[in-house]
Amino acid sequence: MLRRVLLLTFGCLLASTALGQSQTATQTPARPPATASADATALTRVGTTAVNFSFPGEDGKQVNVPFFGFRFNNEDVPNTKLHLKQLAPGVYEVYSLAYAVGTWQFRVGDNSSYYGFGERYDTLDRARTVVVNSSQDNSGPKGSGTYQPMPFFMSLSGYGLWLDTYSEATFDLNVTDHDAIVVQEPAARLRIVLFAGPKLPKILDEFTALIGRSKLPPYWAFAPWMSRDYHRNDADVDEDVDRTRKLGLPASVIMIDSPWATNYNTYIFNPKQFAGPAAMIRHIHEEGYKLVLWHTPWTDLKTNVPGEKGLADKIPADAASNYAEAAEHGYFVKLPDGQPYVGRWWKGTGSLIDFTNPAAKLWWQNQVRKAIQAGADGFKDDDAEGNFLGDVKFYDGTDQRLMRNKYAVLYNQAMQELIDRDLKGNGVLFMRSASVGNNNFGILWGGDNEASFSPENGLPTVVTAGLNAGLSGMPMWTGDLGGYLRRQRTPDDAQLFMRWTEYAAFSPAMEIISSMNLGPWDYGDQALAVYRKYAILHMSLFPYRYAAAQQSARDGMPIMRALVLNYQDDQQAREARGEYLFGPDFLVAPVLDQGTQRVVYMPKGEWIDYWTGQQIVGGKSIVADAAVDVLPLYVRSGAVIAKIPEDVMTLVPPAQSGNHAIASPGDRRVYEVCPGATDAFTDFEGRTVQREAAQLTITGRPARMIVRWRFLPVHSATVNGAAVHVQQGAEGPFVEFEHKDKSVVAWQ
Repeated sequence: MLRRVLLLTFGCLLASTALGQSQTATQTPARPPATASADATALTRVGTTAVNFSFPGEDGKQVNVPFFGFRFNNEDVPNTKLHLKQLAPGVYEVYSLAYAVGTWQFRVGDNSSYYGFGERYDTLDRARTVVVNSSQDNSGPKGSGTYQPMPFFMSLSGYGLWLDTYSEATFDLNVTDHDAIVVQEPAARLRIVLFAGPKLPKILDEFTALIGRSKLPPYWAFAPWMSRDYHRNDADVDEDVDRTRKLGLPASVIMIDSPWATNYNTYIFNPKQFAGPAAMIRHIHEEGYKLVLWHTPWTDLKTNVPGEKGLADKIPADAASNYAEAAEHGYFVKLPDGQPYVGRWWKGTGSLIDFTNPAAKLWWQNQVRKAIQAGADGFKDDDAEGNFLGDVKFYDGTDQRLMRNKYAVLYNQAMQELIDRDLKGNGVLFMRSASVGNNNFGILWGGDNEASFSPENGLPTVVTAGLNAGLSGMPMWTGDLGGYLRRQRTPDDAQLFMRWTEYAAFSPAMEIISSMNLGPWDYGDQALAVYRKYAILHMSLFPYRYAAAQQSARDGMPIMRALVLNYQDDQQAREARGEYLFGPDFLVAPVLDQGTQRVVYMPKGEWIDYWTGQQIVGGKSIVADAAVDVLPLYVRSGAVIAKIPEDVMTLVPPAQSGNHAIASPGDRRVYEVCPGATDAFTDFEGRTVQREAAQLTITGRPARMIVRWRFLPVHSATVNGAAVHVQQGAEGPFVEFEHKDKSVVAWQ
């Protein structure tokens, strides 16, 4: 592993202190020799100005990482003012409290590679860059920007660091000081939490244990989502509902974006837009879908004339019907003179709910309840990227500099409370903005990306952003399938849509939306066929995907895993771009340009091409041929993949929809056996599955079971010693049987 950790020389520091020499902010402590030691992780003061974080490295020797140059408002802070505390095994805290909000600064003696910092679009390794902890809405090229900042990183030196802040802190990662990280933040309280690895999954486990594990949405949220930028009327909604079913496209969610209310965020369906909202929602539910509605934390004082076709005269330009009530009771973020803060957003001019005010939050939740009572099953929490400007005041007195990223957290927390309370957890939150505190709710999406192959703002950047989110404690992340931002049709529309579909099928959620209101049926017959193929695959992999999500909820491992997370000692894996592990057994390498080939780095181990059965020994790069309907996809040798049948069209149970005609999983389960020797896992319903050569042992919950062999020429099989008929199917030979509590399947 390439790393350069600058280690404290305790004797030198003590000697310089004795001579009356003070260590300046730009002096980096010297490196002592690493020594073999069984010493536990420790955080200790050194001299009068520094702190040392010590932990066992991969080679068994102690690694020492110095923290020094502590300053507040340009004045040195002695280490006696820093409180050191162990929070858990391998987890330590550095804490100090100043008299008021000011500027803290400190340095970390490290020169390595750094991963994390939230959803970022440009690169995985953030070494030699400056990262700003700021949530921003940016429809253009995003670079290192983000909607979802996370002031946390993992160093290949073997530790993780979380700066507990919502401010616009900066992390200068060896740009101005080659041998040190320089961190600066506006705050009164300095709190640094350190995590000992040295393995990255261990660090991520410790971090997510502290800030919160994934709160898993209901099963139906893991099926494909159908949406568009706007629905003009009931007929548009019915088209999405009915055409999706008619074309055999699996889906469980209909999402209605803006606008849909009498004015934005009044939470009353607009009768000028939807003639019969009750019947429309009933039809959505009866066809095996759940309904997700868009909103933001703004309430309009003046509304822009809608630019969407057919809606210009449907929404009044004056104040929203609930604005006056909120203003009268002081429920908005305020100016210093006590008047509501009024700002511009893309739908008009309005005010932001002050979620630090308990009465304001309750009032707002009661507004949202109107939509829940109308039949909403979830909400798309748009906006909230700290977009207040200037000097504003919050009810609880929080300095606006410290509210920059916290506002989104409070907004999403208020919504999650409603889902838990009113929907009893059978609802989903779909969020654009996030940080610590809502990183573990529902599903995050990657904002407004361009419908293109652009390496600046198109499909390649979305893949990178999702992997960075996973490295930052945000495992449930997806992007708008097809790219949201589209100004006109282009010759590569269909190809782009197919490539984006292939990638989206191997992400936590598959959600289609386009600013031009294009559906999967608008790109031609071939593109529709490709969408159907991968939407069906995505749906059939629900048990596998949900089990990977359950792991995220246990230990923080993301579903989409950058190769560095599992292969941090492999330089080629660290440098691999645009490929990732999907759960424990798939290697995914989407094509991110207009070509029909791509280089794929195969990590160490034995792999099988999922489409051809070709066996590949890892530790090398290959060139993968990939026609427009082929995603380069590989599975671990010996893997058993948990699935449901390919005819499933919805994950909404018939007991909730009342519709038994639309295929749902019921108790049908599939295990797909790949070439290889062994595998063992626990599936999403708690069954244990043990594979040894030509035998599969299933223990646990009863089911109507299908065991299918992929690229294995099976001629005969037994279940618990009794012969069963081996059937031939499109996906390979299979047997079907009633599993009670234990089934042993053997084959030849």
